[in-house]
Formats: sequence, C-alpha cells, structure tokens
Amino acid sequence: FSPIQINGSDLGVMRRGSTMRVSSLVGILALAVVGVVRAEVKQVSAANDAIYFSKSTEIAVMGMFAEAKGAEFDAFMTVAKEFDKKGGIAMGYTTEKSVYSRYLEDDGKPPSIIVFSSFNPETGEVQKGKKARTHFAGKFTYAELYKFVLVESQPILLRLPQNLGPDFQKRMILAFGSGMPKLFVFGKASDEASDDVVAAARNLRSKALCFYFSVNPSDSEDEGAMHMEQMGFAKADVEKGLVAAMIGQEAPEKLEWDGTSGDKLESAANAFIEDQPPYEPPPPAAGAKGSGGSKGKKKGKAKKEM
Repeated sequence: FSPIQINGSDLGVMRRGSTMRVSSLVGILALAVVGVVRAEVKQVSAANDAIYFSKSTEIAVMGMFAEAKGAEFDAFMTVAKEFDKKGGIAMGYTTEKSVYSRYLEDDGKPPSIIVFSSFNPETGEVQKGKKARTHFAGKFTYAELYKFVLVESQPILLRLPQNLGPDFQKRMILAFGSGMPKLFVFGKASDEASDDVVAAARNLRSKALCFYFSVNPSDSEDEGAMHMEQMGFAKADVEKGLVAAMIGQEAPEKLEWDGTSGDKLESAANAFIEDQPPYEPPPPAAGAKGSGGSKGKKKGKAKKEM
C-alpha cells in the first residue's frame, strides 16, 4: 500500500504483527474503496432521469446547457471528468429544456450548475428524504467550477468518525487530499458539535473545509485521537474542552481558542486562512478540453428543498 497523504504529508501505513493497519482514518477509507468501479459523466435526457440522477447518491452535480458545446460546456465537462475519476459524486449534464426548466430560478437560462445534496445546508447533518439544492454563482472557468464542486461535495461540518458508504468515503478522501485550508475541531465522544462550532463552520464555507472529530481518549485505536496527536495535542486535552487546529500548505497549527465561542473560532480560523496562499485546484488532465472556461455572467445562488 502507498502512504496516504493530507496536503502532501504522509500519514503512513504501519504493520502490527501480521495485520496491516493504516495510521489515519483517511488511510482506512482509502483501503476500503480500492477497486470500486466508478460511473461516467451522465447525460440526463428526461425529467424522470433527472429525479433519479439527483437521488443516486448523497451529492449529485448537474450542468444545464442549451447545447453540448461552447466554452461553458467545455469547462464544466473538464471539471466533471476530473471529479468522475475520484468517484463519490454523481456528475451529469443535460441539454433538454424539459429537464433544466424545472430547476432554473427566476426564469433563468442556461448555462447553470446545480448541486443536489443530502446534507442540511444549515447544520451539515444528513437529512433523509430531502435534497438541498445549491446553484453555482461564479464564472464558468475551470478554477471556479472545480472549487465550487469540491466545497459543495462536503457538508458544512463533516462529523467523524462516520461511514455512510463507499461514496461518502471517497468524498472524504477528496476533502482530506485537497489543498484547501482545513479546520479540525476535537471534542469528547459523548458531546455533539455545539451550535457555535456549526455556526463558525457555516461562516467559513468556501474558505475552509471543516471537520469535527468525536474523540475517546481512553481508546488507543481511536481515529480522532490519532489525528489529535498528529497535530500536536495530547489525547487528554479533550477532557478539558474543545480544541482546534488548522492545516494549510505547511505543518498543522493549533488555534488560540477558548473552546466555546464560535466567533472566536471563526476569527482564529480566518487569521490562519489569510496567511495561506490562494487555493488553486489541481490542473486538469493533459489535453483536457475547455479548461480555461469563459467570462460568463454570474448566476444567482440559492438553496431549496426538493
């Protein structure tokens, strides 16, 4: 097995006796999804297909275009193919007016991008039987589209440990391996993420990917405790209250935070983010078409329930 990485840092693989053991949650998940066959970028050609597509996994992304050509379409397809390689996200597009007219807002016209998510946009928790909808609000360039899909593929606060299946695992590996700043909050296994932590994560949306680890410090195999130690904390620190750290382009950094105030957590995170270089997505595969995008009009952004 190859070492698993967070932003290029090896987390490593260790052997104990005859058992192969990965030293991080990401590694465990990576091994769990080896060999899973991914789907292809889907062309959605009918309204019923769109409903099925939107519910096919927790995160589905659909591009809506008047025709399957042009700079905006090429930019979207370049991004769609990049995420399709990684798996965990249903990527599709439609050129059928009978399909996209159901989802465009305020008599809008294509091109447009919509994300269907099973995660509550206010709390990040799974909401069964409902899909939140988020519309792309940027320009149709490779960089803006890639970041949009990356951010929207994750809940506002990713609560761990958690396993919703192989697609969830792939998206979490995607989040850990991305170059975006990451906020890690650690708390006791008996405690839920507080409203203050959730509010801070919500306000940091598009700036950082946010994780909340429930930790059992008495368990030597606890995944959250492993991450705490990698970031310079002692496992017992969670007995005193919540602690937080961030990872950017270099080593993890503990945040100066009292463990209670969401405003102070957000402020400390923003100070860290300001010292980081701007996020740049990985380049598209060599020869990919339409990676430059266009200077298209910005689209409005909203969230709805299906």
